[in-house]
Amino acid sequence: MRDLLLSKIPEMSPNQLKIARFILDSPQEAAFLTASRLASIVEVSEATVVRFASFLGFSGYGKMKDAISHMVLDELSTVERIRDYRKETEESYLEKIVGKDIEALSRVQGHLPEEQLEALSRAITGASAVFVAGARSSYALAYYLHFYLSWVRPSVTLLSENTAFEMLENAEKGSLVIGISFPRYTRWTVEILRHAGEKGLQTGAITDSLVSPLAMESSFVVTVPYTPVSFIDSFTAPICFMNCIILSVSRKLGDSVPARFAVLEGLWARNRTYISPGKLPTGLPDSGFQD
Repeated sequence: MRDLLLSKIPEMSPNQLKIARFILDSPQEAAFLTASRLASIVEVSEATVVRFASFLGFSGYGKMKDAISHMVLDELSTVERIRDYRKETEESYLEKIVGKDIEALSRVQGHLPEEQLEALSRAITGASAVFVAGARSSYALAYYLHFYLSWVRPSVTLLSENTAFEMLENAEKGSLVIGISFPRYTRWTVEILRHAGEKGLQTGAITDSLVSPLAMESSFVVTVPYTPVSFIDSFTAPICFMNCIILSVSRKLGDSVPARFAVLEGLWARNRTYISPGKLPTGLPDSGFQD
């Protein structure tokens, strides 16, 4: 059922996307809803829900509910597999974690969404200013993207939960707001993208699927294979995608990038930002050890 919904997304109308997103996000609830109750929750007509079942190839709404119930069983079996981590030896436990990340990267390599990456990279390159939003664990991803984009282009801001809406009120025309979040999606990030769209700003999302609530609020969407490891959000694949975006932007900016790096290297040297290997910074006590 999950694969069917994801494969049909490009053909869905906005109302159909609302239904699909709810089923994907809340399958355990959707499995027990009547057509009228589901319609009420996602704010579409009951007829739209019934036609949605037909659109997916089911003979009626009841058959679609059965398929959702099977999806719930699949989800529960995934939860059960999480418990297996505690039953394994330390060696197999670590191998399993690494194996999941390798599997995620293999899916990236086999299905790299080049058009999505290039579209977002062009938007970043051409924007008058770039704002990046991410909360909770996705804050690490937002910081990473903001950190390196600020090396290659001016006017890149990492939004704070305390002042984000005020910052966007003063954003100049042509600015781009990028939201980053994976299941479980953070409400704040979705609201930031919605607010930016209402202000007439460009919006982009880095998330796990086209039915993500972030994608619904964004003009530019990059979908990344996402594989949680037990209770941890594993961001191996998202970081790989961000590296692609950052390097794509730097290529598009051309000769301006080496010039910016020359300025930055001078700044880092004056501020003694980095320490050369094998050298102690001035002012630190000698350890007393000799070669």
